[in-house]
Amino acid sequence: MKNHQSISRFLSCLYRHTQMYFDRQLGQYELSYGVLSFLMVLFHHDGIHQEEISRKLSIDKATTTRAIHKLIESGYVRRETDPADRRAYFIYLTDKGLALKPELTQLSRDWSAQLSSGFTSEEKEQIFQLLEKMSYNSAMLKSIHNQHTSD
Repeated sequence: MKNHQSISRFLSCLYRHTQMYFDRQLGQYELSYGVLSFLMVLFHHDGIHQEEISRKLSIDKATTTRAIHKLIESGYVRRETDPADRRAYFIYLTDKGLALKPELTQLSRDWSAQLSSGFTSEEKEQIFQLLEKMSYNSAMLKSIHNQHTSD
């Protein structure tokens, strides 16, 4: 790697630009980038436990609770108590939330197209494979860290 370039620096830059893009696009819905991943999970798994959303996104329960609360206040989701466990909740998209699916899916596709502009099909596939591998590596590091802190 030339000059010991930092992968984190590039990932951070991509994250910031992604956040700015989506914040700009989602403003018309009174949403921010921070809740987008929660909606995307619900588009694929409507009616799942709130705790499962946290697991799928690798996000702590408090952050998930705050995001879900914002989405409830905006009318995009509703929460129902799990009859089998009164402390747990199922999260469902409302009609208003479901109506966002085509728009948010297209925004995501547009952003991916922008990021991969000028890449060949093979390069795009390689990027996904490498990013998936990096995500796995980072999850493994988190797992190892959690084992050491719980000892």
